[in-house]
Amino acid sequence: MFALMFRYQSQNQLTIKEFEMPFEVELNPTNRWVVMSQTIPWDEFARAYQKNFKSRRGAPTIDARIVLGVVIIKHLLKLDDEGVIEMIQENPYMQYFLGLKSFTSKPVMDPSLLVHIRKRIDLSVFEKLTDELIREGLKINRQTQDDGDDEQGDDVDNTNDEVQMSNKGKLQIDATVADADIKFPTDLDLLNDSR
Repeated sequence: MFALMFRYQSQNQLTIKEFEMPFEVELNPTNRWVVMSQTIPWDEFARAYQKNFKSRRGAPTIDARIVLGVVIIKHLLKLDDEGVIEMIQENPYMQYFLGLKSFTSKPVMDPSLLVHIRKRIDLSVFEKLTDELIREGLKINRQTQDDGDDEQGDDVDNTNDEVQMSNKGKLQIDATVADADIKFPTDLDLLNDSR
């Protein structure tokens, strides 16, 4: 069972019709955040996150789905701490992804909390869950491809479970971070050279 200070309300994903918007618009069910919210095993992620709480003392946490959703959005969009909170504040699809019941213009958390959250997350556990999530995503992708192939009437051998990937395009490498023995002139060097 979850510790007392750990807060997470296990829930089924709201249907899109149940998500309340201040405008007279419904969310698009094919939006990437809506689709992703239905494929992520939120309860498993919450259990893995809960294991990082050793003490029963202290203030209760922010809901685990919100915390984990913010971290996922931050890394997918490669945003800084303040940027991800602002993006979520502006986007109803991201708020739906976080499990909120309605759109709000208030920030879901203070950006400074993400520093403490990163210290608390056990990366090895989340890497395993991420691997499972990727495998599940590949299965879904394969199923949609198979459905498309069936509609076209193509005979495809689906006995191979492994995904075959081929090289596409060119790899461009930027060497600006490589060490180089270059002496940059300073004011003292210029003065000494002129003497």
